[in-house]
Amino acid sequence: METPSQAKAMLLVEPKRLRCHQLPIRPPDHGGWLAIEANGISGADVQIWKGGRADVVYPLVLGHQVVGRIASTDGSLPHEIGTRVVVEPELHCGVCSRCRLGISGCRHRRPINSYGRLPSTEPPGLWGGLAEYLYLDPSSRTHVVSDDITAELATFVHPLAAGYTWAVELPLLQSGQTVMVLGPGPRGLGCVIAAMGAGAAWVGVSGLDVDGDRLEVASRLGAKLTVNATTEDVPAAVADHLGTRPDVVVDVTSDDPEAMFTALDLVRSGGTVILASTKGNRPVHFFSDLIVQKQLTVKGALGASSAAYTWAASQIATDPRLDDLVSHQFPLEESSRALQAAAGMLGHDELISVAVTF
Repeated sequence: METPSQAKAMLLVEPKRLRCHQLPIRPPDHGGWLAIEANGISGADVQIWKGGRADVVYPLVLGHQVVGRIASTDGSLPHEIGTRVVVEPELHCGVCSRCRLGISGCRHRRPINSYGRLPSTEPPGLWGGLAEYLYLDPSSRTHVVSDDITAELATFVHPLAAGYTWAVELPLLQSGQTVMVLGPGPRGLGCVIAAMGAGAAWVGVSGLDVDGDRLEVASRLGAKLTVNATTEDVPAAVADHLGTRPDVVVDVTSDDPEAMFTALDLVRSGGTVILASTKGNRPVHFFSDLIVQKQLTVKGALGASSAAYTWAASQIATDPRLDDLVSHQFPLEESSRALQAAAGMLGHDELISVAVTF
């Protein structure tokens, strides 16, 4: 596979302002290059695009839910040229304190050593999925994904892997336990799929009045209860349907501080709450005695494990229920519309997830 000397990239030069640029592709001293086939648009991408992240340095190439084919390598990558892979967003230096502790957020590069977060001024500049090519750092973690599925569907490996880590790995989910997911976005749906696959006896999902289509999808994926939190009392609905409090509650809501209080109130005593969403860097005050009195386990979640990516790549190739989970596709030149769609600015009807395809 021949690598060109330049790649078209949609450069985010300031909030809500994308410009099409040609960025150079130079033979890397280490690592390689990925010819991108598709990139999924996440809620974090929308936040950055809107200017809602204080840790962003412009200009940058957005996009961290990447699927493509190995175009070149110096031999440090584990796959042959032409292999189709998904790329984990996080990069790892292996020596900083966060890497040594095994947690996300490597500080080797600033502001965050992650695809879709590094500025284009950091050589070689192509650090995001809204471009024709992505630089594959030697520390990149890649996972082979089937050639038998579409590129846009392959991007759903990313939210599916997050769902596995958040709903199964972090709460140490046991077969027969019950799980409530707050938020029916792509990662919330990933939690439903993962929890049901791990043997959960009951999974419920809550959303807002604009999430009707996503809640319908959650039901088709196996959720026993869906709740419109705009008009219904979530704890009451769960109590009526389940007859008790769930063992695990996962907060995957988008920028909703109140959801954390709902999660802590909803979960059973001795249960586990997974906080897998940020709250816009706003201070949130809560009654900490509730955690003590109910003897809760509360865990923060950021990203997915490599084991979760391996599981998700296998699951997406064999589960026909997932074929329609990418509802919107846009070409690279329409990346702004893709971000608007993911933000709900083009309407919520039939909106499940969004991908930019090449």
